[in-house]
Amino acid sequence: MINISKIFYPKNDCNLIRLGNENDGGYIVEENSVRSSEILISFGLSDDWSFESDFSKLGEKKIYTYDYSVNLRFWIVNFIKSLINIFLLREPLNNIKKLKEFYSYKSFFDKKNNFHYKKFISPKSMRKNMLDNNFITDLDNILKNLEKNFFLKIDIEGSEYRILDQIIKNSKKINGLAIEFHDFDLHQNVIKKFVNELDLKLVHIHVNNYGTINSDGIPSTIEFTFSSKEFISNDLNNDKVYPVVNLDKPCNKNEIDHKVIFN
Repeated sequence: MINISKIFYPKNDCNLIRLGNENDGGYIVEENSVRSSEILISFGLSDDWSFESDFSKLGEKKIYTYDYSVNLRFWIVNFIKSLINIFLLREPLNNIKKLKEFYSYKSFFDKKNNFHYKKFISPKSMRKNMLDNNFITDLDNILKNLEKNFFLKIDIEGSEYRILDQIIKNSKKINGLAIEFHDFDLHQNVIKKFVNELDLKLVHIHVNNYGTINSDGIPSTIEFTFSSKEFISNDLNNDKVYPVVNLDKPCNKNEIDHKVIFN
């Protein structure tokens, strides 16, 4: 059983759809917030761009992805690991598929409207003693020339806390937001403040079952989805159960999604 504060219960009525893989890499989003967005800004890529791919299929969209770690070295290491696993007969079919990922990556990001920037997302105040400035950018800089009509997706392994203030500052521009919070059990007060100050409404949560659960039943990793108020109805005290049947899927397909209790 998963225990989460009732403050994080999504009470808003809207149309939810899934974009991305059936398991890890997929997110539940508000349909109108993505269909009305001309641009997707995505932080965090690794070897899974299924969300970005599905987003691009919804119309004439521009995809801007930021991840400095996905570079030539990344692909060489993945290639060598896959070859070793095939040789050792460790999930050979899955690793053969991984060998083809680079060509899939090139095919997707070679399209005229899809862009991958090898940049690390960080506030200007955090740049000292980090990477070369050529590999660093911040959210304010990315959004300064955008007025509205974009969707924001964030999965940056804990660095999301460094840009929460910038997300709040720009939230009136954002149609929708999908963000994965890491170490949720340690940062609940920070996340509560973020939810309360954001000019968007919480429409869905999903516990990532790759994460841990502490002795109080509180998970370490949760995916949150928000939508602009214009795409949802008034708050409802409904009885929706999480995970949502036929919509949510376990991130780790080998483990179940436990029922969430809000208290």
